[in-house]
Amino acid sequence: MFEEAVTGLPADARRFIPQKPPFVFVTSLEECSEKHAVTFFDVSPDCILSAGNVLREGGLVEFMAQSCAAYAGYRDFLAGKTEPEIGVLGALSATEFYFLPETGSRLTCNIEVIGDFDGMLLFYAKVFSGDRLVCEGRLTTSGLHENMKI
Repeated sequence: MFEEAVTGLPADARRFIPQKPPFVFVTSLEECSEKHAVTFFDVSPDCILSAGNVLREGGLVEFMAQSCAAYAGYRDFLAGKTEPEIGVLGALSATEFYFLPETGSRLTCNIEVIGDFDGMLLFYAKVFSGDRLVCEGRLTTSGLHENMKI
């Protein structure tokens, strides 16, 4: 399924995530395969989760989470869905922050799918600024069940 649509990338990631400005923390989906995805985030100076000319830890977590959402949204798009589903970040674990990137930076997030348990996805994410590792961690995401919709 993934192989036939990879030629359509890179793509504006906003079409695959439910978040709307000013809370969009992923610019483009560059690569996506069955177990891997790469996204970019161009950190604007007016980014809502930046302070003192750096993107704060919450912004980095949001970038990782939205990168996972872009993966899931792209997978759903390939399956024929026209709108991204609302999901939740269920857990963040084993997360390390090495430095806070400056606004104006282009960040890259590499995610690996390390588990899929009936729609609950477990990811390992690494964020880079150029060649420097900014942060890394494990994330668990899940779509909302019908009785949980907002």
